Amino acid sequence: MSRFLKLMSILAIVALIAVPAFAEVQNVKVSGDIDSKMINRSNYDLGSGTSTATNNDNDTWFMSTTRVQIDADLTDNVSTCVRLLNERDWDVESATTTGINLDLSYVKLKEMFYAPLTVTIGRQNIRLGNGLVVGDPDTNDTRVASTITAQDLSVRKSFDAVRASFDYNPLVLDVLFAKVDARTIGTTNGNDESNLYGINAAYKFNQYNSEAEAYAIAKIDRGADTTPQATDKVYVYGVRGSLEPISKLVLNGELAMQRGDYVTSTTAKRDRDAWAADVAASYAIDYKWSPKVGVGYVYRSGNKATDTTGDYKAWDTMYEDQTHGIVANYIFDGINEGGDSNSQIITASASVVPVKDLTVAVDYYNFELAQKLTNLSVMGDIIMTDKKVLGQEVDLSLGYDYTEDVKLGLTAGFFLPGDAFSSVNDSTASTVMADVKVSF
Repeated sequence: MSRFLKLMSILAIVALIAVPAFAEVQNVKVSGDIDSKMINRSNYDLGSGTSTATNNDNDTWFMSTTRVQIDADLTDNVSTCVRLLNERDWDVESATTTGINLDLSYVKLKEMFYAPLTVTIGRQNIRLGNGLVVGDPDTNDTRVASTITAQDLSVRKSFDAVRASFDYNPLVLDVLFAKVDARTIGTTNGNDESNLYGINAAYKFNQYNSEAEAYAIAKIDRGADTTPQATDKVYVYGVRGSLEPISKLVLNGELAMQRGDYVTSTTAKRDRDAWAADVAASYAIDYKWSPKVGVGYVYRSGNKATDTTGDYKAWDTMYEDQTHGIVANYIFDGINEGGDSNSQIITASASVVPVKDLTVAVDYYNFELAQKLTNLSVMGDIIMTDKKVLGQEVDLSLGYDYTEDVKLGLTAGFFLPGDAFSSVNDSTASTVMADVKVSF
């Protein structure tokens, strides 16, 4: 009995010592998702093009995206988040494709120094407004250092950043800094890097479910050229707003301008003078099948092919995270090439819910260049003309909520080239995707 009492006393002491080690963790949550896709892409170079064309085939493959996230609340005002990510094409086995990437890794400090201030430090998602300027560090057309074929479908959106949020309800002020491309540590060139700086003010009004934002964003790229390093600078100033003037009618718009220096060589620069605008309206009709319709207009300024001096007027895509057509989003992935830069886009959309948990949607896009390109110029493997009409795209999608945690999807997109493409690049490009996504 004496030995038993001693053992119980020792265990009690150990328990009392061990408990405080975990007392600071108030809550731990594990979540994630697995998204498996079948992808078919046909004729993504719109025809024969150049002899080096690689996207002309009809290809079908599978890919999976897996994410596991751990959120921990240490105290009422201190929390952490870590999310691991793997994106890979099926049956492509290597240390790179099966490796795990650090997607999120940040600490959030609420009421830091005083009540309105929240500071988030580390790898985090940052999206301002509708993603016109900030949303994806390498834009949503591609992913740097990715091994998947469909890089435009990557879910990686995180920045290595510090973000300070001042909540003066209904005004929220965000000040942020992100290291987008860091120099190689230990090298003699300490300026070869690209940084993001920004401030965003958002205000929510009491009427019409309305909001307004104003922002100033800077991209400073000191790695534009070889030594001596020329600094490419993009300063963006913009405003965005939305309101619901009548029930279920939502209007929104955004206007932004770019200033700064466009580097053409180590010794020459041009002033930037670019503009962007988004205007859209959507209406949810109170009727059976819950129909919803929408229209919109997108403008991104371009630089004339003959303008090689003076102000550079092509919109820099910055860190955009917008998709205007699932096929066009892949084809138009460069500055001044249409799509996200040098473009005018008219959009229309409609969706219905014919049966419970099933959504049917159609999206239409009409693309034109803001400024003509040079006749017979080459955009990747695609030969262009000096006409403005880029073409049209129709996307069809079905979404089914199989359960609360399982979603099934089927999407088809068709891009029909216009007169801006040469006769050898006037074939329809298409894609079909089927996916199953499980969230936990």
